[in-house]
Amino acid sequence: MLVIAGVVAFALGLVAIVSPGLAALALDRVFVSVVGVVALLQALRVVQARRRRDLTRSRTPDPEALLTAPLPGGDLDEALGQFTESRRLSYRRTRAERGLRAAAIAVLTEYGNDSEHDAEARLERGTWTDDPYAAAFLGGPPPEPSIRARLRAAIGGRGGSRFERNARRTANAIVDQADLPSRSTARATDDARKRADRGPVIGSGESSFSFDAASRRAGVAVTNGADTTDGSNITDGADATDGTRGANGADGTNRIASRDPRSTGHWYGVSVVALVSIGVGALVEQSAVLLAGVVGVGFAAYTRSATPPNIDLSIDRTLDDERPAPGEEVEVTLTVANEGDRSCPDLRLVDGVPDTLAVAEGSPRLGTALRSGEETTLTYTVTARRGVHAFDSTLVIARDLTGSIERESVVETGTELRCLPRLRATAAPVPLRESATRYAGQVATSTGGEGVEFHATREHRPGDPMNRIDWRRRARTGEFATLEFREERAATVLVVIDTRESAYIAPGPETPHAVDRAVDATGRVFAALLDEGNRAGIAAFGPDPCWLAPDTGVDHRTRVRESLATDPAFASIPQRGAFRSRQWLRTLRRRLRTGTQVVFLSPLCDEYAATVARRLDAYGYPTTVISPDPTTDRTAEQRLTRLGRALRITDLRRAGVRVVDWPWDDSLDAALARFAERRPG
Repeated sequence: MLVIAGVVAFALGLVAIVSPGLAALALDRVFVSVVGVVALLQALRVVQARRRRDLTRSRTPDPEALLTAPLPGGDLDEALGQFTESRRLSYRRTRAERGLRAAAIAVLTEYGNDSEHDAEARLERGTWTDDPYAAAFLGGPPPEPSIRARLRAAIGGRGGSRFERNARRTANAIVDQADLPSRSTARATDDARKRADRGPVIGSGESSFSFDAASRRAGVAVTNGADTTDGSNITDGADATDGTRGANGADGTNRIASRDPRSTGHWYGVSVVALVSIGVGALVEQSAVLLAGVVGVGFAAYTRSATPPNIDLSIDRTLDDERPAPGEEVEVTLTVANEGDRSCPDLRLVDGVPDTLAVAEGSPRLGTALRSGEETTLTYTVTARRGVHAFDSTLVIARDLTGSIERESVVETGTELRCLPRLRATAAPVPLRESATRYAGQVATSTGGEGVEFHATREHRPGDPMNRIDWRRRARTGEFATLEFREERAATVLVVIDTRESAYIAPGPETPHAVDRAVDATGRVFAALLDEGNRAGIAAFGPDPCWLAPDTGVDHRTRVRESLATDPAFASIPQRGAFRSRQWLRTLRRRLRTGTQVVFLSPLCDEYAATVARRLDAYGYPTTVISPDPTTDRTAEQRLTRLGRALRITDLRRAGVRVVDWPWDDSLDAALARFAERRPG
């Protein structure tokens, strides 16, 4: 209709310019005025509709964003849940009060040398802290509010309600009573502030950008020709109606899933130019203004007659090193060729970088125009990380010259990067307990015999080696005696990694989470154990099972190396699914012999991890815990989580379980060396 009106307006304007008298005889003034008013009203309606209508251009994913792990102590309820069993109470106020009270009693009894009765009394009197608001929160006398506090209560302020502010003050006062040594968290907290919105959080349900997932994230559903919810039709490469095809798929071709072209609405308001020109020209009787409406009509007609862009591309992705070592940089080259017979005036691509790989240099995005038969390349660099990383599909968005019509496609190019960790032994010894096999090794026992460390002397027996006779005693007393040394035997060790979802926490978005650190440490601990002549195996304590029985040999080392890199149980993203810990413990007891040692790697940020360590030790498996510390002390919630972890470590050591505390900003070798210096019993 608009085109017809524009043609009529163009004809009338042209006639009015050539022969003004003829147009004046043909049109009545009232009719012309009505046409002008209607055109202006229609222009106003289009303007209002354009204000309410958004552009429908495709939203591209963010492949540069890494998956980030949540910080420990996410909220106050979660932080307090480690001190009390009252999480099922109905009222949040009651949960907070009971949780903080339990935390205060634990700190006063552990670090203040108070009994529980004395701690309760100090809480009631309010003498446990110098903060009057914290003291009043747990039962002490209410303080006289200051003028500043009254003004804040009157006008409101940051930090939530008065109850929440007092709860956090109480939490900080409790942690101050423990007087934990401060650790440098500046780098982690700065990263958290700068990159908090960089990428999806691990465990948030964000799916990876795979062939099907990429279609969903781009608004494309691969349904083999079925209709989608928005009325668009999706086809794969076999049934594509737009001639899509490619190369380098599993059978030598790219798989391409395309969406029917759609209008972007970019020029949805251009008709206002034509309508306003027609309306104003008719009302003021100016043929030149009326003729100017042709410009708007031309734009509207051109955008509506635009043909959908045709995607006939081949994409090839190559890596300069498909098997790098962890931490090495890998250059990715994407070659895009237009194999169709038409040009692509506006072509935009976003390559599917795996969520677990960081883009170190360059960008996986490309905007270009390609003539028929032309090709271009995109190059960027990623940092290798432990595991097998499958590159996701490439998202392609093609638009016509005006940008009014676009077509989305996802192109699958199968590329895989395998990064296997080096099993490099730790520089410091792994602190094993006194439990060994009959084979010679590095574990010192309480039995005298062959060895290097003096154990005792005994009476000389016929057949004792000459090099073990105590010649000094012979010279001093004239009697023969035999020296005995502490025997060293091989140990059978199972390295267990805590892979529950609760273990995927980190001190900052840019720092490795506790599970990644534990898996890397497992490779080093395993290598050290085998180098010392021990038998070692690995297992996962999580929803995805993994079990490699303790063994020795080159083949066993290779299997463990492959498992640490490729087994889903040790993935950098937590695995969903139910986890029955009691059944896991029963299965483990059936598999292990009594006396097998366990090295348990866990952040110990929940009470159940400590419970598992105590149970394994009580079942007859001498347990040593290596705990990667993911805690920080920036907020009250994080400080409480750190306090709870410190209390659990103290309880485990008191129960006879060795614990190696491994700070997030320190190396494993340094943590093991500090532990060896203390020479625990």
